[in-house]
Amino acid sequence: MQGEYWVIRTDEQKAAAMGHLACIRPDPSAPVAIKVEPYKRRRSDLQNRFLWGWIYAELERQLADAGIVINCDDGTEHPYTKDVLHEIFKAKFLAVGSIEAKGRSLTLYKSTTELSTAQFSEFVENVRRFAYQFWGVTIQDPVDRYYQTILEEIRGDTGKR
Repeated sequence: MQGEYWVIRTDEQKAAAMGHLACIRPDPSAPVAIKVEPYKRRRSDLQNRFLWGWIYAELERQLADAGIVINCDDGTEHPYTKDVLHEIFKAKFLAVGSIEAKGRSLTLYKSTTELSTAQFSEFVENVRRFAYQFWGVTIQDPVDRYYQTILEEIRGDTGKR
């Protein structure tokens, strides 16, 4: 998003934003757009690191250790990598629709960057549940102090688990 972005939580912040708007000089050749919407906290960088650095890494490791691979139509086998797992889970949990052209269909997915902290936590739990139900893989909570800090933040944001 280009331009300025104001999050208003207090009357003082509201007054400051209104004061800023009062200083804008209208210019027909360079209009300004103002958008007012409810604030939604996006998933945090810590949540993202937890997903990629713990959940996907642990799932990738366990699938490799169990010899579980992707069997392709051409007879080749490929490992489940973090990137492949992310695409699988976007398709499973973040599909938002599809477009049609020339008799073909293309599915569109929401990005995890668009998820709120609560939605992201739900996404992670869906990944863990699917891993268990589909492959029989259990992804335990980390014991590493770094990931424990991330887990505490995630749980603090949602009040879940």
